[in-house]
Amino acid sequence: MDRFLVLKTFRRVVELDGFAAAARDLGLSNASVSKHVAQLEARLGVALLVRTTRRLSLTDAGRDYYRNAVHILEALAEADDQAGLAGIAPRGRIRMTAPMSLGLADLTDRLVDFRERHPDITLDVLLDDRQVDLVEHGLDLAIRGAGPMADSSLHGRRLTPMDRWLLASPGYLEAHGTPASPDQLTAHACLAYSHAATPDVWRFNRAGRAVEVGFSGPMRISNSIAIVRALARGQGIGLVPAFLAEQEMTQGKLVRVLADWESEPRALHVLYPGHREHSARVRALIDFLVESYRNRPLGRD
Repeated sequence: MDRFLVLKTFRRVVELDGFAAAARDLGLSNASVSKHVAQLEARLGVALLVRTTRRLSLTDAGRDYYRNAVHILEALAEADDQAGLAGIAPRGRIRMTAPMSLGLADLTDRLVDFRERHPDITLDVLLDDRQVDLVEHGLDLAIRGAGPMADSSLHGRRLTPMDRWLLASPGYLEAHGTPASPDQLTAHACLAYSHAATPDVWRFNRAGRAVEVGFSGPMRISNSIAIVRALARGQGIGLVPAFLAEQEMTQGKLVRVLADWESEPRALHVLYPGHREHSARVRALIDFLVESYRNRPLGRD
């Protein structure tokens, strides 16, 4: 039994949520993938996966073994990166995650630029507004919009500020009035971003005065681009990243509300497990993203 291939196969079955997908990714037959996983379970004497006609899930033992397998495989990859590869272009696969809206509106173009600079690196990009666990899902890094960095097991670098503005359509404001202060937002249709830490609470600051506004709005949406579209259709007032609404504002479909009040500060960060900072390919992408956002911040063409 080729233990390296078996470990690699098991990892991809878990990460791609299926034998067929893992077989396509690895260039193996479905039968070979099933055989490798069966050999691994037989050798360990324990079930790692629970298979049904609809889904695949890890047992408790499988979850622990998967984490250990990822560490082993990543350690081997890092050893390859560092052993005798000085002066050789980084290569290999990077698995990463980023918010869907960012990926659609901004990040994909930057990743294409990165691939043109580093053609030997393959990118596996999960666009998901949820904050998935990097280690559990075998990911090398994540890009997230957040407030000041909290203590965690992840390392991080700040990429760029991310302004968020209160926006509404002129038609909505004409029909319902324009709030003159944050407390008046409670009388309006406020659209919530459902993946926020506190979806139904907004916080603002002006001249050192902090205000917290709780609301119960008509829509909760898990994607900021979708919120922008709903706002442009006159559905209410929303707090969204400014770069996502530039086109609608230029076209006069959206205008700022309470522009003299600042929302909680946000910035894009790239986050990664500490053991990944020694990987040449991961370092290359992190350095590229820092450079890219320094030269062309969000919303700048």
